[in-house]
This record gives sequence, structure tokens and C-alpha cells, in this order.
Amino acid sequence: MQEDYKEVGLKVGLEVHQQLETGKLFCRCPSILRDEKPNRTFERRLRPVPSELGEYDKAALEQFKRGISYLYEYYDDSNCLVELDEEPIKEIDEQALKIAIEIALLSNAKIMDEVSVMRKTVIDGSNTSGFQRTALIALGGKIKLKEKEISIQTIILEEDAARPIEKKENKITYRLDRLGIPLIELSTAPEIFSPEEAKEAAIAIGEIFRITGKVKRGLGTIRQDINISIKKGARVEIKGIQELELIGEYVRREVQRQLKLIELKEELEKRGIKKEELKEEFFDLGEVFAGTSCSIIKEKMGKAKLLGVKLKGFAGLIGLELQQNRRFGTELADYVKAKTQAKGIFHSDELPKYGISEEEVKKTKEKLNCKERDAFVIVCEEKKEAENALKEVVERCIHAFEGVPEETRDAVEEGNTKYSRPLPGAARMYPETDIAAIKISKEEIQKIRKELPLSTEERCKLYITKFSLSPQLAEKMKSHNKARFFEQLVQEKKLDATQAAVLLLEGIVQLKRDGVQTERISEKMIGEVLKALKEKHITKEVHLEVLKEWSKNPEKSLEKIISSMQLGKTSEEELKNAVKKIIEKNKKLIEEKKEMALSALMGEAMKELKGKASGAEISRILKEELKKMI
Repeated sequence: MQEDYKEVGLKVGLEVHQQLETGKLFCRCPSILRDEKPNRTFERRLRPVPSELGEYDKAALEQFKRGISYLYEYYDDSNCLVELDEEPIKEIDEQALKIAIEIALLSNAKIMDEVSVMRKTVIDGSNTSGFQRTALIALGGKIKLKEKEISIQTIILEEDAARPIEKKENKITYRLDRLGIPLIELSTAPEIFSPEEAKEAAIAIGEIFRITGKVKRGLGTIRQDINISIKKGARVEIKGIQELELIGEYVRREVQRQLKLIELKEELEKRGIKKEELKEEFFDLGEVFAGTSCSIIKEKMGKAKLLGVKLKGFAGLIGLELQQNRRFGTELADYVKAKTQAKGIFHSDELPKYGISEEEVKKTKEKLNCKERDAFVIVCEEKKEAENALKEVVERCIHAFEGVPEETRDAVEEGNTKYSRPLPGAARMYPETDIAAIKISKEEIQKIRKELPLSTEERCKLYITKFSLSPQLAEKMKSHNKARFFEQLVQEKKLDATQAAVLLLEGIVQLKRDGVQTERISEKMIGEVLKALKEKHITKEVHLEVLKEWSKNPEKSLEKIISSMQLGKTSEEELKNAVKKIIEKNKKLIEEKKEMALSALMGEAMKELKGKASGAEISRILKEELKKMI
């Protein structure tokens, strides 16, 4: 298979986008996604603006022509006027910038002396301002794979977009909780030559991000875009791949799609068809379908027009499968849905079907003057929308004579893609005027270089040999987002490595499953609870409950939380008295079971004394008092 990709001249470049675990990039709001209903909304329309050279970006113009309005949802207590585009942005988040520099150093990239923020025109509604802010941090660098290195082109720090919640015909609803979360974008050179290499490179880049310990984890926090081309094809960008396992499949299926489009082009040449023979001549087919059994057409016929267009020489080609379960006809429908308000199309290669009869197909061909090798497409919409839809069909079929058009495509199910918009150009970039450029000093870079995180291999060795972690815990901890914090707890605060690892790996996860808002549990809180555990102010049995309670009131001190839970230190005498009462209450059980009663008594004692002493202390005293009783 490797030789096949070499033969077709496959070239792949990756763009990996990773959310950072910091505050928002240009305001001081928290970077958290929320499930509860927002308490405010506002609505806007967006329009493109020209670049410094007076040029409009074609992707932005296409989006503007769709005439969509945008409804924005937000929260009073976690969004601000910056996100609403009602006040100027604040300085770049310092921690986010530091992480970006760390990633550049870990990749051996050349860091810019001065970081300037740019505006990138985006008017699909995902940014309230109509642009995304982005800053170039570094150029060059290398990513190591098993058998080669691939070059890095750029490392960029930018703001994430708003979160789409609902899409209707003329309106999209976005939520502003995600808008402004810092994103690292690392772009490779097109030096990946197989689907397997694409996946390997994505894994390697993800590992560099994760060892910083300051990236978000979970579905949607990391997204891959792929730029793909082959010898006779064109550069196509596939956006929004979230499943790492499917990266290779997206590459394979895009290669397949481009090869099929080249095959379609060559077939048109064999048939002697010229693109000039495709005409925007639309015919009203209302009479042909007056008594149709097609429910889709019947429902619309009263208020819509049924128009058709002939596609000379395209018979059998519209049904050509480009990707699994996606044909050239699907491609035409995607263009129509992306560029107009029309819901879809019918084409001759799939008919008769959907209640459209053979007789209706025959009459349509007669009406459109279709010969044996001609195809047709029909659309049932309001007249202007139907005409716009058929214009897009004709335009896409004209592109078929060129083979593969350059474009941006969205990742969909199982490795397939669909048309999204034209490839953006340089015309969409212009300088941000609300903040000054940031100078990056050599001293600052050297300071960050000295504090760079260990590699996963170095971590594993340290955790086992110096921290005395089990190999199983070390293996899990080495790639954990809190690995650097874990090292600080053990090396600087001298806390128990196994207790710290178990809390970070399992305890926090358990709290999240129990419905605790773990984002409210800070590193400082975790450190203090582990210290209290070491100094026996609290017991292992209750330390998670302490964190749970503290998460509800993080502004309180640990001492106040412990006091409110009545978990203060208990003297030996108090423990003995409590155990004696339990024994006295269970005399009958002890008489019957003797030493075998210990398990039941221990359960009752732990329930009553939980948090007041360790399980080992309670067990020791219980055994002593039980022996006396027997």
C-alpha cells in the first residue's frame, strides 16, 4: 500500500489545534464549558471587510451571501464585554503565551523576537467580531517519528471559536463559553507520505502538547485539520477531525475521492464533452410532475417551483462513487446545501426512485432535450432558490473538467468528507489594532528553557527509581495532565508519591463521576489535602469527601472545611470509649460469633468513626477491646 501512495504522489500536512488549560486568551474570563441554560442572548449579522490591499476573502464572501443571522447565548457570571465584542481586548494571557513558547522549545522551533496579533476574517458566526485573533509564535522545528523527522512550518497561538448549539434554515445559535479559549496550532510541512505516517505524526504532536501539563483533555479539546494533495489532484483541507484513530482513514478516503474525480475528468474527455457545452438553462417541470407520487415534491409544489437542468455528457457519472456511500451526486448536493437555502437535489442516475416514476423520468428527459449520454438534475424550491441551486450544480460540473477543485471540506462520519467552503487566501488577514506587539526577550526564553518538562520516558524512569511508584502507576502518570504538578508535590513538598498519584489518577475521576465540579478543585487545594493526610489531620477514608466539600466553598480554608465536617483529631481515650460503646451494644453478636464478629463490628466502627481516625487505628483498638470482652 505504501508503494501505491508513493505512485500517486501523496503529500500530507497536519494542523493540530489544542485547547490550553488556562484562562481565556484576550480577557480574564474562565475557560470552562457549561451545561446549564445561559441567561442572556443577542443577535447579529456579519459582513466581510477588505484586507489592507482592498481585497475580499472569497470564503468570507461566500459565507456572507448565505444571508444567515447568528444568535449568541452567554452567561452574566462567566462572559464579559470582550467576548460580546463590546469593548477592546485585554493583553494576551501570560500563561498561555508561556505554554506556546514551551511547545516551540520542545519542538526546536525558532521563536519570534516579537509577537504581533493578527485578525483573520471569519464570518460563519463562530466569532462575534467577524474575525479570529491569531499570533505567530515560532517558525521551523522538527517532530520525530519512528523512522524519520518531519518539519514544522508554524506554531501559532489563537482563540477558539464559539460553540454551535443549533442550526436552523436562516439562523445559527452559538454559545460564548468556548469563545476565546486559547488554542495552540502546530502546522507541519507536507512531508507525510502515507495514512500511517499521518496518524503517527498526530500522536507525536499530541504527546508534545500533553507533557506541558497545561492542555485540556477530552473530546473536542484537540482537533486535527489535514492538508492533502496528490500528483494530478489539488490541495484540499479537511477540517475538524476529532478521532485520532480515524486520521489514516480520512487520508485514504480523500486519496480515493481525488482519484475518482480524476477518473471522472478523463471519462468526460473520452466522451468529447467540453465544459462550454454546460448551460445555465433551467426548465419548469411543473406539468411533468403534476400528478407525482413523490411526497417530497408534492409537499412543496404549491409554493415552490420544480426546475430542471440538462448536464450534457454526464449520464452515469453523477452516480460515480467517490467515497464509501458518497457519490458525485452527493458532492453536487453538498455544494447546493452549502451555498444556497435549498434542501437537496434529485439526479437522473438515481431515478426512478423516491416516488418518482419511470414515466416522469422519460418526460423530464424529453422536456430537457436529453440525449443518451446526458444527465439531468431537478430541484423543487422557491423559484429564485431553485435557480441558485441549479447554478451551483452547473458550476460544480464545470469544475469536474479540471479534475479536483481546491477547497475546504468538513470531516463527517467514518472518514468521509463534505464540501464546506473555498480555500481561504491571504486576503483575510490584517493586523490587530487594539494591543501592541509583545517583545520576547532571550532571557525570558532561557528561563522557560531551564524549566522545560521531562519527556514521558524520563518521567517513567524517575517515578519508578526515585519516587518508588509501581510500574503500573508510573505508566499512567507519565502522560497525565498533572504530571508536572505531581513532580512538584513529591520533589518540593515531600508528599507521598503513591497517595498523590492515586488521588490524581483515580480520586479526581471518581469525584467527577459523583457529580463534583472538579474544575473548582485547584492544585493548591489538592496539595493542602495531601499534606493534611500526611500529617494525619484527616484520614485516607475521608480525603475525597473533604475535597468534595471544599469544592462547594473553595474560598474557605481547609481548617474550616475540616471543622465543619467535624473531622478534628480524636484522642486515643475518645476512640476507646467509642469502641467500647459499640461492643456493649453488640454483646449478643459477640457471644454468638466470638472473634468472627470482628468484621461486622469494624463496619459499624468505621461508619461511626470515619474521618476521626485511620482504619488501622480503629482496627487495633477494636481488636484489643474485643479480646478483653471475650
